Amino acid sequence: MKKLASILLSGAVIMSSFASFQTASAAESERTSDSYMLTDIWEHWASEELDDLVNADIFKGFPIGEDEYVFKPNNSMTRAEFAAIIVRALELKPTGEGETFTDIPANHSLKNEIAIASDHGIIFGVDTGKFAPNEPVLREQMAAIIVRAFEGTIDFNSSSAKAFSDVPAEYWAKDDIAKASGTEIVKGINDTQFGLNKKATRAEAGVMLHRALQKEQSTLPNEDELKTIAAQSETASFPLFEANDIDGLLAHNETYFTGYQKVSSDELVTWSNEGGVSQTISFLNEPVIKVEKRSNRYAQVSLTADINISFEDDTTSFKTTMPYDATYYMKKIDGKWKIYHTDVALDLDEEEMEQLLAGE
Repeated sequence: MKKLASILLSGAVIMSSFASFQTASAAESERTSDSYMLTDIWEHWASEELDDLVNADIFKGFPIGEDEYVFKPNNSMTRAEFAAIIVRALELKPTGEGETFTDIPANHSLKNEIAIASDHGIIFGVDTGKFAPNEPVLREQMAAIIVRAFEGTIDFNSSSAKAFSDVPAEYWAKDDIAKASGTEIVKGINDTQFGLNKKATRAEAGVMLHRALQKEQSTLPNEDELKTIAAQSETASFPLFEANDIDGLLAHNETYFTGYQKVSSDELVTWSNEGGVSQTISFLNEPVIKVEKRSNRYAQVSLTADINISFEDDTTSFKTTMPYDATYYMKKIDGKWKIYHTDVALDLDEEEMEQLLAGE
């Protein structure tokens, strides 16, 4: 009877109502929806931004046990790790024009990302021919890297920069700190201090990157395209669920989803399409679709409608109409817009939700 939950939640919807905090596992081929659950960011001040980055496959969690993963938000981040997430977020490719660092061994796990970041002038060495990949990235270094990485897509405004008492007038990163603070990408550790020479935490790195990605406004996506993707991610799956077309649903997921949404939706296909099930789903009325936010690479789209659903198996027959409110989080990947997370507000009381998730 747990299959009944799938018809209520639909292809793009499964688990989204209780997936507010996700993670990522170590290897793409091994990812499961459970591995997107990072317990140590649930109550963290940066939970919203970190969760979003993890859903979008920008950050990855650390395994600590069977089906248990953590983000380690208060840990420091190395220079190599920060370079890698910038390269990953911007989908940068190698050009071969960067500096060759002598302290990057051939077996370093992030040597390719370091090389790509150097190719694009995003990172520099700390000494002649050396990058210090395993040293913690400092807050001022992080600000400088962000400015270099996004200078072509963000209108940095240093005229409204905050004056930090701990940043000397002639300090090498003063202009970058001014640009990043002027656009509110970086903030101080308090009202007067930037936190110069302090190690940046993984949470601080994630929040700064997340802010920068949202502020890219130079090449905005077409709103109609985003609305179409949101609508078709739902409607194109309806006949496939009705036909129990596993191959068709997996192809559908590949077309419309990435990140967490792809992983959880692929799991749903196997879980909900067992034999002896008859299910239908359709919108009762034309959905109202609105683009809530958009930047060069990320967008947020809402959909509101009423939905008709029916389900029947050997033990259960169920039909209902219910309000359906969904928010789709999208990213541009390889030139195409895909959904990496869908958040659905189900109009169910606590008892009804418990029964649904229990498959009763």
